[in-house]
Amino acid sequence: MRAPVLFMIAVVLALGVSSARADRVQLKADAPDTYTVVKGDTLWDISARFLKNPWKWPEVWQLNREAIKNPHLIYPGDRIRLIRGDSPQLVLERGVPTVKLSPQVRAEPLAQAEPGIPSVPYQAIAAFLNRGGVMAAEELARAPRILGSADERVIFGAHDTVYADAGPAGERDWQIVRAGPALIDPITGEVLGHQLVHVGEARTLKSGSPQLLRILHTQQEVLERDRLIPMAPADAPRFAPRAPDKPIEARVAAALGGVEGAGPYTTIVLNQGRRDGLEVGHVLALYKAGRSVADPRCVRAGKLAFLAGGLKAQSDCVPNKDDTSALPDQRVGLAFVYRVFDRVAYALVMTAEEPIYVRDVAKTPED
Repeated sequence: MRAPVLFMIAVVLALGVSSARADRVQLKADAPDTYTVVKGDTLWDISARFLKNPWKWPEVWQLNREAIKNPHLIYPGDRIRLIRGDSPQLVLERGVPTVKLSPQVRAEPLAQAEPGIPSVPYQAIAAFLNRGGVMAAEELARAPRILGSADERVIFGAHDTVYADAGPAGERDWQIVRAGPALIDPITGEVLGHQLVHVGEARTLKSGSPQLLRILHTQQEVLERDRLIPMAPADAPRFAPRAPDKPIEARVAAALGGVEGAGPYTTIVLNQGRRDGLEVGHVLALYKAGRSVADPRCVRAGKLAFLAGGLKAQSDCVPNKDDTSALPDQRVGLAFVYRVFDRVAYALVMTAEEPIYVRDVAKTPED
């Protein structure tokens, strides 16, 4: 039996060390003294039990961005204990697995069979994490094409062999895609790229020009001129939530999954990406954009004109841009960026007090 392991994952929340630090990371008033991790928990969920801003858990758990990429040492059955005081601490008490040993078997530490808990709900992003994506039309046009088969068919399915243009050296596993709907910037109206329709998966049997592939799986029929892009890693990624290092102000360009108003655990598409400074792990505050309203003096004048002279007189008081003002944006939730392209990014809505719609704002949190 492995002896209990007690070690510190996080030390010193600087609540008593620095007022600025205290502003950044604060305990909840009703934070529990202990919590036992259960299957289905995420680091975000656990941190939300202790912190006012759960996305700041990397600061609390004292894990830097490099180390946090694969640090998920927390497992179901582990207990997290809060030590209160001038310098509160979060302490992780490792759960203890047991095993029957015969007299001939020497006790050895057991490898943890249970996977560590994820940062955010993996199932909420799995469908969009490794499949599909966003690509500019000209970039997709440069990707290898499916050319056809030896028997002159033009429609293919799982287990068929097909020829395709040569791909980058060393690539053998492919996603079969075709261009889907265009993503339109809700502010400028320009095309940001095309959503890629995931058609299936294929593997190179023989490299060359053309190369020979076997289609492994399909979501729909594969056609001549469908395109090939390298498969993304299938492993669940390890994320480190953090605020952007510089001010970001993006707009929601779309919601994935056929929804109009996005709620918690829905993926939204932002109209900014890698070139704008967005990175995987960035947490953004979601705002309802403040609407423009007419100057109240003009509205009152219009009402008086209507009473005095009817509809024609009222129309003389149409507010121009100098007679309007914008209400402040209203914060309604948080989103977590988990996949970034050149000009757009996928973000998972973590919290939302109201549905999130196209044109709503996502920007660097102020707290």
